[in-house]
Amino acid sequence: MTILQLGGTVRKGCAVHSQSRQALSIRPRTRHSRLQTARAAPETAVKEETQGEEKIRFKWDAANQRWKRVTADMDETDKYSLEKWEEGGVGVIQTKTGGTYTVWPIIHAKLTAAKLKSVSTQEASDLVDSKGAVLVDARSPWNHEKESIPGSINLPLFLDVAGTSFWDNLKKFVVRFGMNMRATERDPKFREKLAKLDKSKTYIVYCGLGGTLYVGVKPYKPGGKQFKNDPERQFGRESRSLKVCYELQEAGFKNVLHLEGGLSQWRHDGFPTE
Repeated sequence: MTILQLGGTVRKGCAVHSQSRQALSIRPRTRHSRLQTARAAPETAVKEETQGEEKIRFKWDAANQRWKRVTADMDETDKYSLEKWEEGGVGVIQTKTGGTYTVWPIIHAKLTAAKLKSVSTQEASDLVDSKGAVLVDARSPWNHEKESIPGSINLPLFLDVAGTSFWDNLKKFVVRFGMNMRATERDPKFREKLAKLDKSKTYIVYCGLGGTLYVGVKPYKPGGKQFKNDPERQFGRESRSLKVCYELQEAGFKNVLHLEGGLSQWRHDGFPTE
């Protein structure tokens, strides 16, 4: 399996009325009671789906260049389960230029299991002022220098490709002239930089757009339709900030938060940048 990874960012949030079994048995099935049953059905369906989804299964869809969930009936030998991906380090990809990457579905699964919390821009600002939380910019150094949140530290997971080997030069050429982007690779000293941080502090990580762990597409208005089967959102939306959150948690940091909407949302909400 060959994957060209170029590196890599959630919105402000929204009870169930129940009747006794005896009441339901003696009352006629009115239009109102039918409506209540209809409203309760989606919740029941979600619970059943959650309980039945014991294993996370996925594979790389080469035709569409994205990760795809695999159902249990399509994986009788269990070859696509999360456990199998992690066995023997299969979930970590070794690139031709020497870098290593944990595949996104594994990151998504672990952050979801750890219940990573995303905070709004106002919540982030309050935490910085009242609790001394540290804002972490996961973007590249040149992006941080161009514009960033005042007081934030730059902790990029990806840097410019520095090598001059055949594969390094090929990657630079393809990315520069084929995609009009700068070729990046994982910072080989990233873990060393994490070791210098104070684990007792709270870190709020952000990037350009923030990304999301939410599977599907949320409605813009309360009560709006939610799209749960969008093939592009089967594992949320990948981002550098979420990847740095993962790295921090793997390194033993307990107080890690994710900035909802990233720098773009921060700027839009009227908070200062520099």
